[in-house]
Amino acid sequence: MQFNEEFILLSNTPFGDVQIRYYGIIIVAAMLVAAWIAARLAQRTNRDPDHVWGALTWAIFPGIIFARLWFVLFPTISSIESGRDALWYFQNFFDLQNGAIAIWSGGLSIFGAVLGGFLGAWLYFSRYHNPISRVFHYIFLPISAIFEFIAWIFVAIYQLATGKEVQRYQLPKFESEFPASGMDMAPWLDIAGVALPLAQAIGRWANFVNQELYGLPTNLPWGISIDADHRVGIYRSTVDYPVTGQDAARFHPLFLYESLWNLVAFFVLLNLYNRYRDRFIPGDFFLLYLAQYSFIRFFLEFLRIEQALIPGIGINSSQVITAAVFVIALVVYFVRHMGNSRTQYEETPAQA
Repeated sequence: MQFNEEFILLSNTPFGDVQIRYYGIIIVAAMLVAAWIAARLAQRTNRDPDHVWGALTWAIFPGIIFARLWFVLFPTISSIESGRDALWYFQNFFDLQNGAIAIWSGGLSIFGAVLGGFLGAWLYFSRYHNPISRVFHYIFLPISAIFEFIAWIFVAIYQLATGKEVQRYQLPKFESEFPASGMDMAPWLDIAGVALPLAQAIGRWANFVNQELYGLPTNLPWGISIDADHRVGIYRSTVDYPVTGQDAARFHPLFLYESLWNLVAFFVLLNLYNRYRDRFIPGDFFLLYLAQYSFIRFFLEFLRIEQALIPGIGINSSQVITAAVFVIALVVYFVRHMGNSRTQYEETPAQA
C-alpha cells in the first residue's frame, strides 16, 4: 500500500514549507460531513441547526486533548517497544518531537475523542454556557475591540462624508440568546449518535493513508500490504514477512472493516431515527451508537496488532473499555424502557 502521506501547500515561506497531511484533511472532511447531516436532522425535528455547529466548535478542542491524553495513558505496543510508555510521555511532556504535547507527531484515540467531545458538547448545552462564553469574550476583548474600532473608523468617515451624525464608539458587549438554564442535551445526543458513525466511516480512511489500523497477516484477497517502516513487532522482518514479490505479506484491513460497519450502522440508525423516533426515549439513539460501536471494536481488537495496553497489566485497554461500555449502554437502554411503553420523544419548536 503506497501513499504519499502529506503534500506541500506552500514552499520557501519565512516559516519553512507549509505541509498539509491527508490524514488531517480526511478527519476534517469527516467532521464537516457528519455535522452537515446532524444539522439537517436538527432542522427536520424543528431544532435550530446552528446549535450543531456551536456544539461542534466547543467539542473540537477538548476532543483533541482527550484523544491525545487517552493515547498517552494507554500507549500502543510500538510506543512501548520504543521506550515511550505512559510515564515517559509525562516525563517528556514538552518534547516537541514525541512528548505528550506533540499531537502533530501522531497518536490519538477515538475513545478519548468521543469522551472529550461529549464533555465539550455538555458544557455547550449546560447552564455553564453563558458564563464560559462571557469569560472568553473578555479574554479576547482586546483583539475584538481593535477590529471593532477599525470598523468604526471607516463607518465614521462615511458618516462624516455623507453629513450624518457620527455614532459614538462603544466596546463590544457580551450578549447571548442562549437560555441561562441550558438546554436538554438528550435529543442532541441522539442526533450525534446518528451522525457519528458516518464521521467514523469516513475518518477511518485516514488510517489507510497513514498505513495504520491493520490486523494480523491474511491470505484473503482483500488483504493489504504494509511498508516495513509502518510495521510493528515481529512483522517488521522483511524475511519472514516480505514487502514485495509473490510471497509478500498481506494484512487484515481493519480500518476497512470498521469503516464498512460504521457505514451500515449510520444508515440503520438514520432510518430508525427518521421513521420510528417517536417510539424511542430521548437519548436512546446515542446509547445504541455506543453499543454497536463497542460491539464491533471489541471483536476487531482480536485481529489488531497495534494494541493499546493498560500500563503494568498488559491487558488490551480497548477491549476492557468497549466491553464495559457495551454492557452499560444496553443495561441503561433496557432499564429506561422497562414498564415504559408510552412515547416520550417529542418534537420541539426551533430554539435560538
